[in-house]
Amino acid sequence: MSLRNLVMSVTIIFMAMFQLNTAYASTSFADVPSSNGAYNEINYLVNAGVIKGYTENGKTLYKPNAHVTRGQAAKMVVVATNNKPLTVKNSSFSDVTLGTELSGYVESAVELGFFSEQSNGKFAPNTPLTREEMSKVLAIAFKLNTAQTEKLEIPFKDIKLTYGYYPYIAAIYFNGITVEADKYNPKNSVTRAQFASFIARASSDKYRLPLPVQGVNVPDISTAIASVKANVNNLNVRTSASSSNASNILAKVNTGASFAVFEIQKDGWLKVSHEGRYAYVYKGYVDFMDETGKQLNKVQKHVYATGNIQAYEKRDVSSNSVSSIAAKEKIAVYNTIGNWYVTLVNGLPAYVRVSQTEDALQTEPVTPPAVEPEKPVVEEENNVPNPPADNGSENEQPVTPPQELLTNTVGKATVDALQIRESASGSSRSLGQIKRGTLVEVHSVSGSWAKVAYNGINGYINKTYLQLLNQKGPAVKDRIIVLDPGHGGKDPGAVKKDAREKEIVLKVANLVKQKLEKDGAKVKMTRSGDTYPSLEDRVRYAKNENGEIFISLHANAAAKESANGTETFYSVTSNANEKEDLALATAINNEIVKNAKMYNRGVKRADYVVIKGNVMPAVLVELGFITNNEDRSKLVSDEYVEIFAQSIYNGIVQYYTK
Repeated sequence: MSLRNLVMSVTIIFMAMFQLNTAYASTSFADVPSSNGAYNEINYLVNAGVIKGYTENGKTLYKPNAHVTRGQAAKMVVVATNNKPLTVKNSSFSDVTLGTELSGYVESAVELGFFSEQSNGKFAPNTPLTREEMSKVLAIAFKLNTAQTEKLEIPFKDIKLTYGYYPYIAAIYFNGITVEADKYNPKNSVTRAQFASFIARASSDKYRLPLPVQGVNVPDISTAIASVKANVNNLNVRTSASSSNASNILAKVNTGASFAVFEIQKDGWLKVSHEGRYAYVYKGYVDFMDETGKQLNKVQKHVYATGNIQAYEKRDVSSNSVSSIAAKEKIAVYNTIGNWYVTLVNGLPAYVRVSQTEDALQTEPVTPPAVEPEKPVVEEENNVPNPPADNGSENEQPVTPPQELLTNTVGKATVDALQIRESASGSSRSLGQIKRGTLVEVHSVSGSWAKVAYNGINGYINKTYLQLLNQKGPAVKDRIIVLDPGHGGKDPGAVKKDAREKEIVLKVANLVKQKLEKDGAKVKMTRSGDTYPSLEDRVRYAKNENGEIFISLHANAAAKESANGTETFYSVTSNANEKEDLALATAINNEIVKNAKMYNRGVKRADYVVIKGNVMPAVLVELGFITNNEDRSKLVSDEYVEIFAQSIYNGIVQYYTK
């Protein structure tokens, strides 16, 4: 054979092999057109060897609308999880013939825990698989973390928390395997097309539905309108506002158990949060508390409205007004928080501004002496006066900082009317209050409290409202900084080509951590590997670690590839540290724009869950758009990842030095 003929023969053989592989990779079922909603998922599983079709009258059929049987589902899930059929000497089930292909897959599925017998030693391989069975099979086979989601609220009205399959249904919902709907219909059978979609979603992020945001589907504590404590033992916590029967009892709690309240219903029920989900308790068995946790059961004094004023739902004039109070009307004061009085309106906590009342100062335990602005007044230790209420006047003289700083760390007040407490507790006696910007000496920090000294007063301040500033050494030494690499685990975030948001932001966060720790900072990471803490978990973690600032890192995405640039967000809803958020966001954003030469989309307000839920200064940084070619090239570049990390580090240092 000539060389030319040999080459042609090899070429023909190669082309034939290529065409054969191509034909397999695009197996076409006559009854699954490209318009079928499960078309891509079905072909994905065909190519993976998970499913096969039927040949009838010379046509290859999938029968997408036929019910998938327990036997078929057993084989599909064993293959999809890369397991093998199991050979046994004796069949475990009277209705499964030993030695058949079905036997090997059924025995394997049962051995692996995916399935169990249906009844009386039978597997029922030809019985249609139900939706509730499907949820359990997928949750076990694909090792979904049911414990993480078993108490979260799901949208299916026909699935109660006490339902046996609830943990599995919640797991596939929160992992993007089943769609949101009013009903789940657990007893309905599953079609072959549906099961193909479910397995494809469980197997590959590519087919996963948009993940429900767990921080949205569970109570957001920052939106609570009140707090209560149980005043009886064995209080029933219910899944619905009804005591007609015991089927809706979620839990029982004893005296002292506390709840955040989200809604007060006319029939006496309170919508509250309990163990990460919404629940209901009856109003008569709880006492309301103010924002410091103090039960509102004792009147401290009375004041009078100086004019027609409003009582607000929160300590914020932009919050809802719950009542109008006429001039000279008497107001019962249950507690004082900053420049607000806590009172009760229709039995619920409400807030009025101290500056809109009179005779308030006459009832203070000690009348403060006159203080000349340029000279700090040192009071005797046992005769510390309560300062006058901050009325917000622009002409009020600034509070003079201490003359001499005796410690390496000072604390700068980040809010007005900040209380200095007698002990490390929000309910302890106030020794005085300071204005935003005032400096205090910090002698020690424990948990969320700083032991401070200010003008002869020794006490404690909640460090959430202090910016701790080192006077010597690195600016971030001993600072507790929480880094939050967004997404993770089965939530890849934005994806474009080989770029995955979860991987990019973790890489940047690890570099920032190294730089901060080199300076002596105490860096806490909401995730250090490829895991997926919920949004609520991230907020809770930051609080539990007594974080002092919180930075969440993300990469952006948009439908238009032209969208590009860096933007940084901070929250303003019920946020006392708004100005600190803005300062931190601006410092980080400007550094990234300057050093990485990114388009500046600016610093913006947005109530993303992870920053809205944090009281400490918190920002969310969108480094760049993964969907934009230029931005993406930087996001996946080791050189620019280093620049992003250095810029974030620079911004944090600036925040602690300016």
